[in-house]
Amino acid sequence: RDIIASGAAHSHLGVPGEEALAGRGVSYCATCDGAFYRGKTTVVVGGGDVAVEDAIFLARGCEKVYVVHRRDELRAVKTLQTALFALPNVEMVWDSNLKSINEGSPESGNKGKVSSVTAVNKNDGSERVIDTDGVFIAVGITPRSGFVRTGIKTNAGGYIVAGEDCETSIPGVFAAGDVRAKQLRQVVTAVADGANAVTSVQRYLLEND
Repeated sequence: RDIIASGAAHSHLGVPGEEALAGRGVSYCATCDGAFYRGKTTVVVGGGDVAVEDAIFLARGCEKVYVVHRRDELRAVKTLQTALFALPNVEMVWDSNLKSINEGSPESGNKGKVSSVTAVNKNDGSERVIDTDGVFIAVGITPRSGFVRTGIKTNAGGYIVAGEDCETSIPGVFAAGDVRAKQLRQVVTAVADGANAVTSVQRYLLEND
């Protein structure tokens, strides 16, 4: 019997400085790393539900939060947008893409860490350097499910459809962790899936011996 636990990968921007400064100011999880930026300035990149939720979460503890989005309106649900726009320490940077994530100089004491980002307005080409302590990238997550065999049901996003018992559309095949279609993707939910999947496999083997 099989357990698929291949996870999912955060989508990257592919801009200079992103990979080099990962874990040193570049993050893909506000709930995981946001506490390190209390009282500091952060930048959130994205315009969907996750990006807006991240910005709201960070704004509770950060002095300033910039939200950089490539369009002139957000894709997030209206309730989240309303909550975001009501926050006094959030500034929107519309119609813009990140050109680079910049490392601090030795003189600044931020060598090896994020010190700023360069955003480019896609309408007029103007550039803006935003000083920041951290960058949270929330432009999507891609499940690692491309290898799954025919017959295993996936949703429109490519996540494997499985219930709380983790059993997929093929009896005896189970999916656990971030590759499974569900509302929340965190370490705690992945660990819970693992426990459920193992229990389900044991039950399946006992019932099908």
